Order: sequence, then structure tokens, then C-alpha cells
Amino acid sequence: MIKVITLFLLGLFLVIKGGDWFVDSSIKIAKLSGLPQIFIGATIVSIATTLPELIVSITATLQNQTIMAVGNGIGSIICNTGLILSLNCIIGKVIIDDNEYTIKYFFLLCSVSALFAFGMDNRICFTESIILFFGFIFYICYNLKVISKIHITKSKEKIRISKNLYKIILFFVFGISFITLGSNLIINNGIKLAEILNVPSSIISLTLISLGTSLPELVTCISSLIKKNAEIGIGNIIGANILNCLLVIGTSGLLKELYIVPHNITVDIPIALILTFILSISLFTKKICKAQGLFMLCIYLSYIILSWNNVVNP
Repeated sequence: MIKVITLFLLGLFLVIKGGDWFVDSSIKIAKLSGLPQIFIGATIVSIATTLPELIVSITATLQNQTIMAVGNGIGSIICNTGLILSLNCIIGKVIIDDNEYTIKYFFLLCSVSALFAFGMDNRICFTESIILFFGFIFYICYNLKVISKIHITKSKEKIRISKNLYKIILFFVFGISFITLGSNLIINNGIKLAEILNVPSSIISLTLISLGTSLPELVTCISSLIKKNAEIGIGNIIGANILNCLLVIGTSGLLKELYIVPHNITVDIPIALILTFILSISLFTKKICKAQGLFMLCIYLSYIILSWNNVVNP
């Protein structure tokens, strides 16, 4: 019991410290590259923070647990938007002043909609997985094209940062490594702690695994908010959700055909779509207000309560 709690707390420390390094280095990369912070958040940062989801889903697929692979991807989208992004909006002021948000949003809407359409027959076949994976390739190619068109100017601050580039990259790698290691410690020992307390395994899967694999996004959002660089956190959530649809589920489906349970189609993916549609308000207001955050949080909490009731009273 003491060992489990100690490892759980160690994981928490690693996640917090890693998040601090990770966001700091991401901000410096954004300044050095001359790219918008929301762009950096939706590409480099989101790819790094989605690694836990990718690893968990691939591992689950290889172990013939394809339902868990799909649930992890969809659950992370719901958790990222309904919990992490909503808390970010409630705690701080999130202003959207970049056209990249609009483009990334439509990428996200198309990705979640495609996932819903493909899952209507209760499976995601190899062909559909190829389409999802090629959507990921297209997303990366689009971002590379944007980078090639941006004119990067030199400034004294950029020159100063560039001299420490190797340190920035080192802290970026250490940051995401600490977050990933800490997340694993929290997940594994959180599950053991819940088992000691006789919490049903189905509830553990529903809450700890999806929340645990989303810890990197949570830490990145909170750290970026504290450092007054909220656009990196917002971009990270949007990018991570796109990657959960296209990369995580797409890659898993390339390994084995994925089974979609009825609950995914009737509840999970529709909730992900509803949360995504709520974000569309910010396309017109150029900000994500506290009311939006509260509304999304209420939907998330209702979703968790509904899922718990289905587990406890099937």
C-alpha cells in the first residue's frame, strides 16, 4: 500500500516537472521558429502528448483488446475537450486570434465525423483505417506546407534562443519523457490503489485509463495557462483530438479490425461530436468563454455519471 502511494506521488511529481519543462521549451521553439503558438501546440506539442494514447491503443490491439483501443481514443477526445479544455477556459481567459484555429477546427470536425460514419456498422475495417491514417498524413503535409510558407525573421531574442537550441531540445525531450513516465506510474499505481479499495475494474478502465493517458494534455494546458501562453494549450487539445481520431485509431485499425460497441455509437462518439460543435462558437467570438467551459464541463460530468450508472446498473 505504501509503495503504491509512493510511486503514485512520484508519478505526479514527474508529470508536473515534466510539464513545466515541456511548455517552456515549446514556447521557445515557437519564438525561434516564428510560428504561431497555436500552430506549435497543434503540431509538435500535440504529437508528443498523444504518444501515451498511441502506445496504449497499439498495445491493446496487439493483445486483441480492440474495444479498449477504440475506447481509449474516443475517451481521450471527450476528456481532452470536456474536462481539460473546459477547465482551461473556466480558470483563465482564452483568446483565439489566429486563422490556424479555424483550419485546425475543421480538421477536427471532419475527423470525428469520419470516425462516427465509419463506426455505424459496428466496426472499423482495414480500408477505413487506411483512410484515417492517410488523413493523418494529409494533416502533417498541410502543416509542413504552412511552415514552408512562413517567412522567419531574425531578432535579438531569437538569436539568443538559437544559441541554446540544444538545451531547448533536450528539455523538450526530457519534459515529454517525464510526463509519459509519470503518467504510466499514475495509471498503473492508480489502478492498483483502486483494486485495493475494491473499485470495479470497469470503472477503472472508464476513468483512470482515459484520464491517465490525457494527463500530458492536462499538464500542458495548465502549465501554458500559468505561463500566460494559453494558445499552446488550446492548440495542443485540438491537435491531440485530431491525432486520436486519425493516428491512434487509424494505426490500431491497420493492425487489426476494430470492433465498435453500440455504446460507442449511441453515446461516446455523439458526445465527442457535441463537444466539438460547441467549440465552433469560438470561430465567431474569437474566444472560448467561461460559459462555454462550464457547459462543456457539465456535459462531461453528465457523461461520466451516465457511464457509471450503466456499469453499476447494467
